[in-house]
Amino acid sequence: MKYLASELKILALIFVLFLLLPQKGNAIPAYARRYRLRCFACHVIPPVLNKEGFMFKRLGYHLPPALMKQQAAPRLSELIKQEPAWSLTTNAAFAVADFDFAAQRNTQQGATPSSTSAFQVANWTAYMSGWVPDTNFFYYTQINLINGGDTNPAVSNGYFGYVGGTAQSSWFLQGGQMRVMGANGTMGANTESFLPNAPLMWEYADPDNFTLDQHMVGVRGGYTYALPKYKQIFAASVSVSNGDHADGSTIKGPDAKNAKDVYVDLDWWFAQESGVTFVSYYGKKNQIQNSGAPNQFSYYPVVRRNGIFGNYRTFQNRLNLMGGFMDDHDGYQINQTGPSNDFISKDYYGELDYFFVRGTAAIVRYDRLNQRIQGGIGGVSQEQPTFGLERTLTPSGDIIGRLSYSNLHGRDPIAGMGSSNRTTMADIEFFF
Repeated sequence: MKYLASELKILALIFVLFLLLPQKGNAIPAYARRYRLRCFACHVIPPVLNKEGFMFKRLGYHLPPALMKQQAAPRLSELIKQEPAWSLTTNAAFAVADFDFAAQRNTQQGATPSSTSAFQVANWTAYMSGWVPDTNFFYYTQINLINGGDTNPAVSNGYFGYVGGTAQSSWFLQGGQMRVMGANGTMGANTESFLPNAPLMWEYADPDNFTLDQHMVGVRGGYTYALPKYKQIFAASVSVSNGDHADGSTIKGPDAKNAKDVYVDLDWWFAQESGVTFVSYYGKKNQIQNSGAPNQFSYYPVVRRNGIFGNYRTFQNRLNLMGGFMDDHDGYQINQTGPSNDFISKDYYGELDYFFVRGTAAIVRYDRLNQRIQGGIGGVSQEQPTFGLERTLTPSGDIIGRLSYSNLHGRDPIAGMGSSNRTTMADIEFFF
């Protein structure tokens, strides 16, 4: 308790300093610079997209025009002609960074508890994204200069695409390395979050070393239809990818695994900034069981994910109710001689966001994973309550201060070993 009280005092002081910072508008991200808009035009609070931001991405990174009744929707080729001249400042962002102070308390069954605390540059990312002038082609590149506090520059996303149709009825095709979950669905089905981490079901690695929060290499196609004034939006996309190596890393080149993984995303935006998303993932992967041990062996499990997610904005847009459910059903093998087993998990999360004013919000989220390996130790669970408070520190919304606390605890599904990880964090994000 003394440990927690002292750390909370430090973090509270840091966050108060964040709130007292002068709010002068400085540089703004590349997309906003292109159209001379604030970040709030496409984001609720960066990086969480609103309906406008969703359409911006679906239209190949072109600003959605007004869709009026009884007026023909402009073709994408017409929007492209209206784009400002291409320039580096309107297509590149070199300083998207997160600086934080985090204090952690880790406990594990049968081990001595440990505590850590540190300042760090958690992430520093550079983006190059936009359109090929006078064409329907678009591109997106994300280079992680610092990731998780480690300096190891690498391209995490990089793809080209082509968009066609009209602003009301459009389609796209793209290929390369892209994030499976990143900003592809409605607000409830995304890894972009108001909190430091996305819902647990996206990021937790199952016993087959698989997680949906991955950067696939493959192709993606989609179709989008919007009603006048964007009162409702219907969207669908399908991705086909190489899948993962046994250790869970992305297959980026030739590999003995010849089967391809398929991901389907169906979206419906309704009401004011509210939506529903259905997702489905089916794939296979080579897997190594008991790695490094004398009884090591390989098997070939099937990976399945099916989920439904949604959010609803109400109370004059101040209150956002969000949540979702995911059914996991993977192949799993305990012994080399068999029989084949299954890993099953019923995952869900619920979140409440309250916006005091635009750019200032309080967030509460609860995650739970109900896991079982058939023929194993029996049912176990992982759960994580998280609380957060964040505020934009500039009128444009490109600097954000945040304070959060989370407690991930439960038992792992293989050995049933209990553990907990309590994290208190103050961080500041820059989007330049």
